[in-house]
Amino acid sequence: MFDLRWALQLDRSMSFHVTTLRRLFLFGLLVGLISNPVKAQAPNSPIIFANQDAIVTSFVTAANLGGTSSSSSSDANTQWLKVEIHYSVTPATGDFLDSVEFKIWIEGRDLLDTSSTNPDEGTAIGLTGDVTYVNVPKGKDDYGVFYVHPDTLTRYSTARGYTDFDRQFDIHVQVFVGGALMDEIDKNQGKETDPKWFQALKPIAGLVYRQNQSPFIMADSSRYPAIKLPTQ
Repeated sequence: MFDLRWALQLDRSMSFHVTTLRRLFLFGLLVGLISNPVKAQAPNSPIIFANQDAIVTSFVTAANLGGTSSSSSSDANTQWLKVEIHYSVTPATGDFLDSVEFKIWIEGRDLLDTSSTNPDEGTAIGLTGDVTYVNVPKGKDDYGVFYVHPDTLTRYSTARGYTDFDRQFDIHVQVFVGGALMDEIDKNQGKETDPKWFQALKPIAGLVYRQNQSPFIMADSSRYPAIKLPTQ
């Protein structure tokens, strides 16, 4: 444990200038810890998000398998948002976790909301979704994925366009095992001073797709665990 009382003691063998610099450094460290709260992680969690690149966004184009485009504008967005989640699995026993659930909040803006006081930015919304993977293997580099349709990106972006979802908007992801929260993380780590910022978003469900609900159902089939299907 870091002992601030020890660190703040004046070392008489040091110059006043060096001592002042040290105190300024410690003050900055404290401010950083206060302003950037650490996300919750359950003790002895069998699954945790990667320290780097835990949430990676990219834009991908769905294959046109003999269909015809119904877009009325050549400027229409055809790019899907792909959100990939990077995590590690260390089961207490065996080489698999029977079931793991991910929940996601993808920040966006609703410019058509007449109650907004800022028409240029609209109302802050959260596209929500979830996926449950089964038989998740032990490993340091496991992955999950979500997709968002091009029209949804255009509908809930600002005047800057759908690229907001990669450059501007934040994403929050939580992981559950046995119904208990194991870990959570933001894409823009350190950006938010409120660890519960995503709860203030206006939730919009049903617009974040699991892989088996998207045109990418066969993409990287060995990269992601099996998805739990609804029981009949």
